[in-house]
Amino acid sequence: MKIVRILLIALFIAFPLLCEAVEIVFCGSDGSQFDLYRADLKTGEIIRITETKAEESMPAVSPDGQKLAFVSDRDGANSLYLLSLLDNASAAVNISAGMGSYANPAFSPDGRRIAVQYAPDPELVWASTSIVLLDLTTRQQQIIVDSSRLKTSENTETTTVVDRPVWVSDSLLVYVLAEYSDPESGRMSKSTLYMYDLKKQQHVRIAGGESYYSAEGEAMGFKAVMPAVVSEKDRSRSLLFAAVRGATDRAPMKMALPAGNKGVIELNDPEFFGPMLYLDGHWIYGTMNEEGVTGISWRAGEGKEPKQTLNFAGRIIYPAIIR
Repeated sequence: MKIVRILLIALFIAFPLLCEAVEIVFCGSDGSQFDLYRADLKTGEIIRITETKAEESMPAVSPDGQKLAFVSDRDGANSLYLLSLLDNASAAVNISAGMGSYANPAFSPDGRRIAVQYAPDPELVWASTSIVLLDLTTRQQQIIVDSSRLKTSENTETTTVVDRPVWVSDSLLVYVLAEYSDPESGRMSKSTLYMYDLKKQQHVRIAGGESYYSAEGEAMGFKAVMPAVVSEKDRSRSLLFAAVRGATDRAPMKMALPAGNKGVIELNDPEFFGPMLYLDGHWIYGTMNEEGVTGISWRAGEGKEPKQTLNFAGRIIYPAIIR
């Protein structure tokens, strides 16, 4: 595997980056396809992890920071791969348990399982979706959330999709339940966050669709997308997500778990797109500028400090924190 190092200059000379050592992995594209990169937000150094002709995306980091799960179509379908972050020369291993399509993996807190979206038909990635648990030892997968049983709209023309699982604890998962009026074009009509209890096998709706109130007292209904869970030491297990109003209006939100109070994060960045991440007193989040180019920015001091942006010549999507 070829490793390419990109040294960032100018930006972090004029403006200091993070004081703490924080690394992220992300999908980056220079105009062709997406590959995986690793970035040190303290030094500004970026290391290219993969360089193939395939699309490499949706990275997830194991709790110990040693393994990287991601999705790639290098074998045709969107399959699930595992890669060591400790050995840059190691080859990625296909760990898929089915012949379908995978998306948005997430390691369990003990690192032994991966929750991931699965569609049985690799050509119809939005059809008959489910959230499955893949055991990394046995390579067996088990369906825990089936979209065919979760339709929440009376509109029979919509397509229900379950996606983006994140772990709250060893027995609790949050996932997105979305309805699409046109799934092929990505036209979403509803998006709600649910929590699933693995022991009780129960689903509880926690955010999305309802209204919250702005600082001016205006009721604001929203679609809830891009969930992320903050670790206990940082935020006592808060849920972060993007609230979407209309086609483009997005706001970062946080919610105490399980199913506690929610509120807007005062980020004051018109380029916020999501997801919203948090580590060591820093908000790290996805952005989109007026030209539609996506990137990564961060702010220290609970978002009060000046915004800093990762200098990358291309688009960035799917950021994940390594440490």
